[in-house]
Amino acid sequence: MPGSRKLSSADLELLLLALLERKPAHGYELIRAVEEQSGGFYTPSPGVIYPALTFLAEIGYAAAEPEGNRKLYRITDSGRAHLGGHRGTAVAILEGLRRIGGRMEQVREAFAGVTDADPEASEDLHQARHALKSALYGKRGCDAAEARRLAAILRRATAEILAPSPSKDGGPTIPAPQPDRPDLGDRMTDTPRHQIGRMRFDTRRRTLTVTGVTHLTPKMLRIVLTSPELADFDSRGADDHIKLFFPGPDGQTLMRDYTPRAFSQADRTLTLDFALHDAGPATAWALGAKVGDTLEIGGPRGSMIVPDDFDWYLLVADETGLPAIGRRLEELRPGVPVHTVVAVDSAAEIQAIETKARWTAHWVTRDSQGTDDAATLRRAVEGIQLPPGDGYVWIAAEAAVAKALRAYVLEERKHPAQWMRASGYWLRGEAGAHENL
Repeated sequence: MPGSRKLSSADLELLLLALLERKPAHGYELIRAVEEQSGGFYTPSPGVIYPALTFLAEIGYAAAEPEGNRKLYRITDSGRAHLGGHRGTAVAILEGLRRIGGRMEQVREAFAGVTDADPEASEDLHQARHALKSALYGKRGCDAAEARRLAAILRRATAEILAPSPSKDGGPTIPAPQPDRPDLGDRMTDTPRHQIGRMRFDTRRRTLTVTGVTHLTPKMLRIVLTSPELADFDSRGADDHIKLFFPGPDGQTLMRDYTPRAFSQADRTLTLDFALHDAGPATAWALGAKVGDTLEIGGPRGSMIVPDDFDWYLLVADETGLPAIGRRLEELRPGVPVHTVVAVDSAAEIQAIETKARWTAHWVTRDSQGTDDAATLRRAVEGIQLPPGDGYVWIAAEAAVAKALRAYVLEERKHPAQWMRASGYWLRGEAGAHENL
């Protein structure tokens, strides 16, 4: 969602539905509409827009009507219902694009010489501004170490610009003292390691058949499914998500996002873990699932590949993120330190997970430590002495909880933003919602 640096797949789909609700449109018209909404700041490529439109059409949220050699897209009744259930998020996306566009316009004005014609403007300032633009442009694509060096230079320059002007007699100003405390950011090294990549997959629906149902704990149910259609299924990231489709009221299709807990291409099997909570279509289906039942899935649309070359890992979640944590633990290399902090209802929900990593588990049980996940998870993280070196932090929980933990790790522990991922796996009071922070 805006506020982060780019739109997630779910955000883009909501944005397209909001634009189609205004009027039917061709793909290129939607590209132009997004560009206009952001004041020219964001112009999505056809390679982003058209797969998203195809996906919306496949799940019944949009309809594509041939019009010559093009397609005219319209929102369907199911699409309107889905958009209505996520109206607040859609409005925030639209407003975020508008706000970001306004900010970038201010930046453009500051750097584009808008005030150069002002007779009061200094020629020295004019030349310096354009020299800075040229220097930064020449540093595009630099490595992480150089980016940090440039950031430090710009921060110092910003501090000097904002400092009080020298007195008329030319006396120097005194810079404000800087805090001297170690933090996670100090652990960054000047190494080109840790290149996090992304892969895109062709998205289509598949129908799977249940082959096994097992209770891992009283509130965690594992279901194994199979199908010949899994022959070309792919999932490379521990926190990938696929969509599960369930019949809803009035013929609507309901969707929920789930993490592939395990996948075997050789055996054509997919394993899903269901955290059983208040009534919902996924929980209802899982509780009633038996061998021979079928389930329709879609995706994943892609994978985020986190390399296993960090010096340590910190994984924080509630039950909804536990399948991704379990998969990550099983995939990590032998001996690498990893701390997990997981909030569950009681000790009965603690899982045993096999891993070759050097795993330290911190279980936060609500029946003994309180139901405020943001507070209890934070306290647990505060008590962890992390190893030296470069670390990767992963957070998944209710959106507000994940947002608070992300802010703590970034702002107080000074962890590098590029070496962490935080997601709201669910939003309180909003069914089926997911938010990348």
